[in-house]
Amino acid sequence: MKVLLVGFGHPLRRDDGVGLWVANRLEGTEGIEVVSGQVLTPELVPKVAGADLVLFVDARAGTGPVRWERLRPTPPPGLAHSLSPGALLAWGQRLFGRNPEAWLVTVPAKDFGIGEGLSPGTFRAASGLVERIRTYLAERGEG
Repeated sequence: MKVLLVGFGHPLRRDDGVGLWVANRLEGTEGIEVVSGQVLTPELVPKVAGADLVLFVDARAGTGPVRWERLRPTPPPGLAHSLSPGALLAWGQRLFGRNPEAWLVTVPAKDFGIGEGLSPGTFRAASGLVERIRTYLAERGEG
């Protein structure tokens, strides 16, 4: 099974960079391809379409647990400089005839101020997510 993790967010807006932080921690882990960036660009379509499982990781304003939302292709308005996860799936289906299992994984975030580093709560939630993904890969014999 080909697993793709896409971490995104702004690295200089504190907790907004949590997707990048998670991606950085999983970079080089066996059994998963990791890409990251500030926005989701059309160049990701072939990678998304070529995966069997895609995890999009981003910040979510608020508190509570890490949320996992199953994604489906959503009609894209057209190619743009940035796309939603659902639009990436739709373009992958349209161009490559593939629709992988995909999840939007959002990490609770409180501090979106200028700066680097995660707030304590976001750090704990993101660390737990990294361990959950590593455990999943290990259980599948892929990590």
